[in-house]
Amino acid sequence: MANSDLIYQYKTTCNKLKKIQRVLIKRFGPSVTEVAEEFGSLANSFNEAFQPEYAAKCYIGQSKCEKLIGNDIGEVEALLRAARAFRTAHDKQERMCVENIAHTYHEGAFRCYTQALSRLPDKSVLGAAVIRELKEITPAVELTSDFSSPCHRIWDLEQSAEENLTGRDYVGAFEKLSEIYDDVIERKCEPLYRDVMRRIEVSRLLLLCLLQLPPSVRYDHKFIERYSTIGDAVGAGSSHREPSPGQGQLSEDLVFLLQSLVVSCQAKDVDSLVAVRDELCQRQDLTNSQQTLLKEVVAKYSK
Repeated sequence: MANSDLIYQYKTTCNKLKKIQRVLIKRFGPSVTEVAEEFGSLANSFNEAFQPEYAAKCYIGQSKCEKLIGNDIGEVEALLRAARAFRTAHDKQERMCVENIAHTYHEGAFRCYTQALSRLPDKSVLGAAVIRELKEITPAVELTSDFSSPCHRIWDLEQSAEENLTGRDYVGAFEKLSEIYDDVIERKCEPLYRDVMRRIEVSRLLLLCLLQLPPSVRYDHKFIERYSTIGDAVGAGSSHREPSPGQGQLSEDLVFLLQSLVVSCQAKDVDSLVAVRDELCQRQDLTNSQQTLLKEVVAKYSK
């Protein structure tokens, strides 16, 4: 079907919805269920025609139909599809390298997300998931969920720490990462969060090198001591001193490089620090934030 035909069909279906909303006795108007199905079918056609912005509008129409028949779950699902279609439309603009990209589609997604949230209980799993998606396009939005889940809490704290790093609030980032670390240790569930513990171990160590905090200030002094001697407490399976829960998740070669980094910082050996940085920057297991922190550490000691 041609794009012009799809748009004409979309307008026709919108007119049917308007008739439904105007007619007081619904049995004399078009079938709400049929109109909802038409919007859903049109949305699929627009998606196949690579026009997600129109698909989003169809999903919004579908959500209005679901609301009219009292189907709250159907309304929320349609609103979430609309939000994701708007995001796809925004991404499409970015891929096409459109100059002066408008944030209209992200604003549309934001409205759909918030409307969906207004239909959900505060402590629902879906509500927490919607807030997570919403923060991907609007990180600064002040929305939280009362849903109590360790996974969601860890995700929220990590995202907040990333925002701190972007704003160069390194103390705030360190405190949030330490909160995750302490929570996982306290609940004795390290095996469930191996990847999280790896990321946090490296990020906290880099932040300590950057902040140069004195012992026993905002961290266990034994944490940095484990990296203060090269070759000591080298990863899981080592015969040396028992590693920390986070250090035990790291590979031996990464622990060795991190130890070399700490020793170089303590000795203020800039040449060694640069050499360690070059090796660490070649690794695939460091995140973009960690790569940035590493460069900040070298810049700090090079002054």
